[in-house]
Amino acid sequence: MPVSKLALGMNARNYLYIRPNNRRGAKKRADNKLLTKRRLVKNDVPTPKLIAQFHAHREVRSFDWSSLKGSFVLKPARGYGGSGITVVRDWNGTEGRRLGGGHPITLEELEAEIFSIIDGAYSLDNLPDLAFLEARVTVAASMRKLAKRGVPDLRIIVYNKVPIMAMLRLPTSYSHGKANLHQGAMGIGIDMRTGITTKSVLYGEEEEFIPGTKTKVRGIKIPRWNKVLKIAVAAQECSRLGFAGIDIVLDEERGPLVLETNARPGLQIQLANGDSLRTRLERIEGMSIPSADYGIELARRLFAESALTEIPDTEHILNVIEKVTIVGPNGKKVVQAKIDTGAYSTSVDESLVHELGLEEHDETKRIRSGVGEELRSTVKFVMRIRGKDIETVASYTDRAHMTYPMIVGRCDIKGFLVDPAKAPDEAF
Repeated sequence: MPVSKLALGMNARNYLYIRPNNRRGAKKRADNKLLTKRRLVKNDVPTPKLIAQFHAHREVRSFDWSSLKGSFVLKPARGYGGSGITVVRDWNGTEGRRLGGGHPITLEELEAEIFSIIDGAYSLDNLPDLAFLEARVTVAASMRKLAKRGVPDLRIIVYNKVPIMAMLRLPTSYSHGKANLHQGAMGIGIDMRTGITTKSVLYGEEEEFIPGTKTKVRGIKIPRWNKVLKIAVAAQECSRLGFAGIDIVLDEERGPLVLETNARPGLQIQLANGDSLRTRLERIEGMSIPSADYGIELARRLFAESALTEIPDTEHILNVIEKVTIVGPNGKKVVQAKIDTGAYSTSVDESLVHELGLEEHDETKRIRSGVGEELRSTVKFVMRIRGKDIETVASYTDRAHMTYPMIVGRCDIKGFLVDPAKAPDEAF
């Protein structure tokens, strides 16, 4: 059938995909986070642990708050857009601290928050609501390093057991720790085959770097990508929604966990991926999808970015700190080098130049560093990264006071992707 190249609009989303595929009961259940959680648990789909639920004020007053220790999250069952959610840490039975600013919260203030939820202050229709407490997610280190505050999550659009499109929602200083694009979070598109990020959108504009950093949005590898896709499809199936947005967070200990399902997922995911949801949906229209594995494999084949189709899962993905072999006339030496996508060219410590007898080069390079701009001499040599020999012209200077004797600039890592989440002590 002909495939539309137009972006999916709200009216088309509602009439072509939500109305025929999402029944009223399923939508009502998806709008209720507590009902969703019960169904996920019943179907063995991993989700944060439920601690307590409150239907009436008297249940709040009679709850044994001294039995609750550490961290937890308070949520309205039918809240929307992150409203009414309170993350509490360091709870000692009578008081704790709010996540994001560290402001204190007393038992009286916490009970008042719950009363507001029960009274419907945050519900979709302003009607009385239910409040519940769930275990706080410990964000995986690989994701935590990308956001200074807040919880990054993944939004996967799933249609009839096929993951159609995905993005990483990254809290920023603009969003005050919220992973909501309308509030200033960054949406970063993800290649469906590899789980590698591609491009991003912030306030509707494409960005090359994560705000406030030199980390490029392109080339971040999402951990346990295949499991993420399997859990997303499992959540869509058990929700009974034919067309759903599944929100997943990566927990340090438990791995991917489903936060909620969305019966009316937003459409900014198209901007983050630079592609049309409608085009992808029409490509699978009318197909019989026998299983989740079949749907995932179909998505990998149909919705892979052409520039990433030849990239293996790990061989061409570099850590921030890598073992690099430098080859010179006096032999070769393996050093720990920092892969610095913020630097254009490679630089080495002058002691390596003398030790290995590296060949002086006529070219000089103007380098900007923390002490200003300077003109440096260069050397020409071969370095080996992940089994690949790379001929480079690198500047050299005294790096004895620095952590690493070498930085590798982006001009020498063409064909590689860099995972910025790997800390130095994880790279070896």
